[in-house]
Amino acid sequence: MGYWGTLIAVRSGGDLPHGLGGYNAEVREHDGARRGDGWQVYDLADHVLDGPRGLLLELAAESASPVVGAYIADSDYGQVVGVDPSGEAWGAWLSPNTAFAFEREELTAKGMPRAEATRQARDVMARFGMSPAQAARHAVAWAAQAGYNVPARPIRQILRTGRPPGLSAQLRLPWKRYVFAEDGFFDLLDSLGLPKAGI
Repeated sequence: MGYWGTLIAVRSGGDLPHGLGGYNAEVREHDGARRGDGWQVYDLADHVLDGPRGLLLELAAESASPVVGAYIADSDYGQVVGVDPSGEAWGAWLSPNTAFAFEREELTAKGMPRAEATRQARDVMARFGMSPAQAARHAVAWAAQAGYNVPARPIRQILRTGRPPGLSAQLRLPWKRYVFAEDGFFDLLDSLGLPKAGI
């Protein structure tokens, strides 16, 4: 069984933000969770990105810095949301094709005709976020608010496919191309400019 939960990257300086105090949040067990420039990635069991960005806005205000989070579904795909202290926000699916396929298959498994399941799955996808290209442009502005100058192309690639930028992911053998969605989120943090630990 894959990972279900929410990952939130916040510039906390090493201390648990007050806004996460009621969520039983812990620093994620991952090489990229403790980062440079005061960033840490926290792991929450709950789906806290399902509302009007309240928690992320609270964390952005508390840290006086942009915040980005992702709800990960069974390590297969996710929903990414970034906010800055002014309230500007962007969101996108992480691996939208995978998210669409899972949503459609879940509906057909419940007995829904495939054409109707396809229509409803498209509706679910349309109700959240932006296209990878739109979100990447907003994410570049988000990164600038955090103090990082980054290009949009790698961000767009990760949001669209869940895989890191470059040809290496495509050149791997098909059975080695799968990337856990939570690892895709950490690749996204790299592309947003959040420095690795010690940098």
